[in-house]
Amino acid sequence: MLRAFLFIFFIPAYLFSQSQSQWVDSVYNAMTLDQKIGQLFMVMAFPDGDIAMHQNTLSQLKKYHVGGVLFSKGRTMKQIADTDLYQQHANIPLLIAADAEWGMAMRLQDVSPYPYAMTLGALPNDELVYALAKRMGERKRKMGVHVSFAPVVDVNTEATNPIIGVRSFGDRPTRVAKKAQAFMEGLQDAGVIAVAKHFPGHGASTADSHKTLPRINRSKKALDSIDLVPFKHLISRGLKGIMVGHLDVPALDNSGLPIAASKKVVTQLLQQQLGFNGLVFTDALDMKGITTAVDSPALAAFLAGADVLVMPLQLEKAISAIKTSYANGDITEARLATSVKKILSAKYALGLHQNKAVKTTGNPLTNTFYDTYLRKQIAEQSIVKVHAQKDAFPLQKDTTAYYVSLGKPSSNDFLYALREQTTTIQILKNTLKTTALRGRRPVVVGIHANTSSPWTSQSLSESDIRILTHLSTYPNVHVVLFAKPYVLSQLPNLSSFASVLLAHEQQTAFANATARLLFGEISPHGIIPVEIKE
Repeated sequence: MLRAFLFIFFIPAYLFSQSQSQWVDSVYNAMTLDQKIGQLFMVMAFPDGDIAMHQNTLSQLKKYHVGGVLFSKGRTMKQIADTDLYQQHANIPLLIAADAEWGMAMRLQDVSPYPYAMTLGALPNDELVYALAKRMGERKRKMGVHVSFAPVVDVNTEATNPIIGVRSFGDRPTRVAKKAQAFMEGLQDAGVIAVAKHFPGHGASTADSHKTLPRINRSKKALDSIDLVPFKHLISRGLKGIMVGHLDVPALDNSGLPIAASKKVVTQLLQQQLGFNGLVFTDALDMKGITTAVDSPALAAFLAGADVLVMPLQLEKAISAIKTSYANGDITEARLATSVKKILSAKYALGLHQNKAVKTTGNPLTNTFYDTYLRKQIAEQSIVKVHAQKDAFPLQKDTTAYYVSLGKPSSNDFLYALREQTTTIQILKNTLKTTALRGRRPVVVGIHANTSSPWTSQSLSESDIRILTHLSTYPNVHVVLFAKPYVLSQLPNLSSFASVLLAHEQQTAFANATARLLFGEISPHGIIPVEIKE
């Protein structure tokens, strides 16, 4: 009976594999050389662009037979309409990609954001990471998106990293790997190709690869024990996509080439040594990290071993370079077939051989109770008790408390949340001169940074530091940072405060959760995701 069951169980997978191969081979064999080369390219589309930009995208689809589209900034329903239109004009179904690390709000203007990866990195377990990523994936599929350029698995060991920062889960390789696994599994269980980035690791960078070619001066041993850990972990667990970065890593290739143009790294290390057989995407080929280092970025990346060439600066020139290389014999038919068939196989697995249309009723990204619930749970579980004196919590609801706001709050959410807990909260404005602090009444200090973008610089002003230094001399002062954890390194006399909490982001859910924690309704569970150097 068991043998019969096993036989029946394996039939669907076998038939799927067989029919997939048949479809891929039949499509590939019917394609012209131009169509095969076109499949390698993923171009940018602009939902909020003018008519000329829209027509240019359509022209690229028709003239060059491109295989995929990556959407830039726009609005939900316009992107859905454009996706459906582009799919209708494509002879071979398009792979639709999104750069949506914290949900579609990373690119769409009418969508509420989910928390950043570093906030998820503070969660004590991985269940919420999986649930959030699966929710993201489900919403992506409803609007016709098949590929998510996430998770970021860079181990952010450089506090001043200008481009990664809170996009990373943290600076501990094993924790980053575990969080990234949960994120990957959530996306892929929702039917979305997860693309881990930026191989072999952008976390030690002090430069932005959009502007220059960063050099990663790590030894092979350090790379293997830090940066490559999450990639190796995800590869062993079924990762479907990897994005190679525009990085100079002498320990892996001392030629000075960007990694995306290094066959030694992309083919020999990533695919042969590490055994990755999924889709290899380039980072955007219009970035200065590669355009300033290589004459023909798309050709160089393809020769290095990439499958999907994302956003070439000049599409026609890039295609011409590959055609010339093919004619010269530098690119063989076998090499071209390898990448094109991988792309077609992915399209089949996504069901695009049967249906490429986007069918939706209403806006699939409208907030629901479940979205609110996820944000609430993540906020409550991620708040970090950085420091707390004995009996610091809870604050008493019937005792007058004072509130001091520092930085630039984007809203009064935290003040409103405190007033939900106690009606006796009073605002202190002239903190250095007030006599109200002479007693032991609690003082709550909210430090508010601009967290609407992960790339915004966050630091305490000299004025804020003076106020905090003054406040640290009083008892019962509680400091809450709605900011990157790195801001903690600027906090004067940290251990002198009654408590210091890291609340990560300026979102309503985090304001509410922090107020509830201060007044004893919930307990702190978060784990600080990075090392803080004083």
